[in-house]
Amino acid sequence: MKLKLGFFYYDLMNLYGDSGNVTILAHHLAKQGIEVTVDRLSLSDPKDIASYDWIYMGSGIERSMILALTDIRKYKDQFAEAIENGTHILATGNSFELFGKEIRMPSKSYKGLGLLDFSTEYKIRTVHDLLIPYGEHQLVGFENHSGQTIENNETPFLSGEDRTEGVKKKNLIGTYTIGPLLVRNPFFLKEYMESILKKKDPSYQMKPMDLALEDAAYASSLKAMTEMHLT
Repeated sequence: MKLKLGFFYYDLMNLYGDSGNVTILAHHLAKQGIEVTVDRLSLSDPKDIASYDWIYMGSGIERSMILALTDIRKYKDQFAEAIENGTHILATGNSFELFGKEIRMPSKSYKGLGLLDFSTEYKIRTVHDLLIPYGEHQLVGFENHSGQTIENNETPFLSGEDRTEGVKKKNLIGTYTIGPLLVRNPFFLKEYMESILKKKDPSYQMKPMDLALEDAAYASSLKAMTEMHLT
């Protein structure tokens, strides 16, 4: 099996080590015996959206995000088709704001792609660790953003008793969780990777994954964050 991964705006939208999401996914896909190609694409690079099995975008400063928005508008129809066809798209940090209807900053508002039914309003910056239920697990991460999701008619990615977060539509996930998401949450990495492989070949059977280091790091983070929440 061959898989093609696209890391969009790798040089503009890559704060907080989120390139690790691409590195760890490509690494464990290769361990499965998959032939993996990773394209790192910037503003001037042509983008054949339909050719990718997975598309990733990370977080960036506001100026970088607007530059990415200007470029990605050229591919609106291709992205709409990809979302409808179930292409796996992961947008972490403020990059997922590009897929909404509007980004309202204090000095100016920008039209998003309008492919998801939500908007973003820039308010007070939110900076703290995240610990949010995800199925039988607790998802750990970090957030640092001024954008707040408003007028959201999409399914949230995460939902807890006192917090909902991000958006999810088919196989597109948008989340403010950074730090990076797939590296810090090995249970989610395994689930997410299997979803990508099953999309490519529904009969594919996952080989056992060696996640000992990732599991140990996750346990340490979970312990520290649980204790912090209890104090």
